[in-house]
Amino acid sequence: MHRSPFALIGLLAMLHAAPAGAAEERVAGVFAAPNGTPKAFATLTVERASPLDAKLDLSETSHGTTIRDYDLDMTKRLHMIVISRDFGWFEHVHPQLDSRGHFTIELHVPRAGGYYVFADAEPHGLGQQVFRFPLRFGGPPLSVKPALAATGKTVWAGPYRVALDTLALRAGAPNALDLRITEAGAPASDLHPYLGGAAHAVFVNAETLDYVHVHPAVAGMPMDAMGGMDMGSMGSEPMTVLPDGAKVPAAMTLHLAPIPAGTYKLWLQFRGRDGLEVASFVLNAR
Repeated sequence: MHRSPFALIGLLAMLHAAPAGAAEERVAGVFAAPNGTPKAFATLTVERASPLDAKLDLSETSHGTTIRDYDLDMTKRLHMIVISRDFGWFEHVHPQLDSRGHFTIELHVPRAGGYYVFADAEPHGLGQQVFRFPLRFGGPPLSVKPALAATGKTVWAGPYRVALDTLALRAGAPNALDLRITEAGAPASDLHPYLGGAAHAVFVNAETLDYVHVHPAVAGMPMDAMGGMDMGSMGSEPMTVLPDGAKVPAAMTLHLAPIPAGTYKLWLQFRGRDGLEVASFVLNAR
C-alpha cells in the first residue's frame, strides 16, 4: 500500500514521541522493614521519559487519607534507595515533598533491566515505614534472587580500606558489627558526617528483599565536636544528628536489631576527603 511522505513522517514522529507520552504506571508498595509494622499504604506512580529515565511520584495514605506530614529523619523526610535486581548498582536519593503530600524525583538508571525502589520515611506519628516497588527499565527483568559473590571482610572504597570484624550474623538475634576505615595503613583522619550520621548502612536480603537502614555508633566522639546537634530517630532507636563539620572517627559499630536468616548485601556510605564513598559487602545471617 502506498503512503505519502507526509504520512510516513507523521508515523515516525509518533513512534519517536511514544516513550514520553506513555501512560503512567501505578505500583503498589510492599512493606519491607522486617522489624516494623505497616501503618500506611504506599503507591508509586511512574511516568516514563525514555527507556532509562522516569519521573517517580510517591504518596502514602493512612485510613484513606493522603499523608502530608513527615518527620525529619537524618536531615531528610524521605530516603529512597534504588538497586538493580542483580544488586550490582546502588543509589541513595532524596525526593522532594510537595504541598499535596507527594514525593517526586526524576530517576535515571544506568542500564536496561529490573530494579527495586525502597521508600524509607517516617509519617508523623506512625514511625518508620519502608515500602518496596519493583520497576523495569527498557528490557526484561534480571533474576529476582541474585547470586551474590562472596566478599572478604576488607574492601576498597576510593583511597580507603574498609574492614568489618565479621561477615557472619546471627539470625533472629541482635548483632553488633565493628568497622574500621583506614588510609595508607593508618586510621582515616579526614572523615565527616553524611546526612547527619557518621555513615549510612543499608542491608537488603537477597532472598526475601527485607530492608534495614542503620547508622554506626561512634566511640569517643568529643562533645565539642557534636555541638549544635539535634535528635532524630531511625525506627525506635534515637539517633544523634551530627553537624556537617564534625570529624568522624575511623572506628565505628553497627548495631542491628534481630533480622531473618539469609544472604545480605551491605552498602556502607561514608564521606571522606574527596566526597561520598560506598563500600559493599556480602554477609550471611544463620
